[in-house]
This record gives sequence, structure tokens and C-alpha cells, in this order.
Amino acid sequence: MDNQIKDTKNRRERFFGFLYVGMLFMATTVICCLCLVYYTDTGTPQMQKTFAISKMKRITTFQSAQNAQSVIVDSLYNKILNFNPGVKASYEEDEIKYYLNEFKNLYENNKLDNRYKIFLQISEFYGAWFYDKQELWSKQQNIVTLGKNLEDCGIGLQKKKDELKNKK
Repeated sequence: MDNQIKDTKNRRERFFGFLYVGMLFMATTVICCLCLVYYTDTGTPQMQKTFAISKMKRITTFQSAQNAQSVIVDSLYNKILNFNPGVKASYEEDEIKYYLNEFKNLYENNKLDNRYKIFLQISEFYGAWFYDKQELWSKQQNIVTLGKNLEDCGIGLQKKKDELKNKK
């Protein structure tokens, strides 16, 4: 008889425990669903329109900046391609540096928009090309100068040998 009472309590406790856990599960599910619906609401259609309009304005602003700068990129490419460091034309060098800095400033003014990073990359790439071209010319001039010095040294050595032969 004692087992029957224990068994009954066990069944009753199990039923209430299951009911309790089930109600907790249902309440938690409802609260979570309400939170998801409340916090994922994107706002009124007017807010969506305003956001879409501002996004379109940013896109058109970037496209207009891109179109305006594409002419300068082509011009800069030709200037660097035709740049001759041997000709002491500082105005050409200054103009190239000005355009490179202009691209950097365009990126700096619009850092938050990742699309403008292309202008920084253009500036760095063309800047590296420009400075490499100057360095290459400088090294070639050093090679030419050293070649002339070696030739002069060889001629001087030959003269000394001839003088020594004539004295003997």
C-alpha cells in the first residue's frame, strides 16, 4: 500500500513537473518570438523610402566622382608614362604629385565609404610607379657614370703602361 501512495505521488509529481516545464517552454518561446518581431521591425515605409533615397544619392555621388576622376586617371597615366626624369621639368613632377595627393584626399574625405578606397589604391599604385621610374633612371645614370669612369681609368692605365714601356 505504501508503494501505491508513492507511485501516485510520483505520477502526480511527474505530471505537474511536465506541465510546469511545458508552460515555461511556451512562455519562453512566446517572449522570444515577440522580441524578434519587435526588434526586427524595419520601421515605417517612409523610413525605408528615406533610407533608399539616401543610398541612391550616395551611389550617384560616388559614380559622379568616379566619372570625374577617370579623366584625371588617364591623364596621370600618360604623364607618368611620358615622364623623363632626365629633363629637369619640375612642373611635371609637381603636377603628378598634386594629382596623387588629390586622389588620397578624395579617399580621406570619404573614408567611411569603402568604395572610395579605389582612389587610395590608384594613388599608391601610380605613386609607386612614378617613384620607381625616377629611381630606375637614377640607377641607370649611375651605371653610365661608373662606366665612363671605368673607361677613363682603363685609358689612364693604358697610358701609364705605355709610359713605363717607353722608359724601359
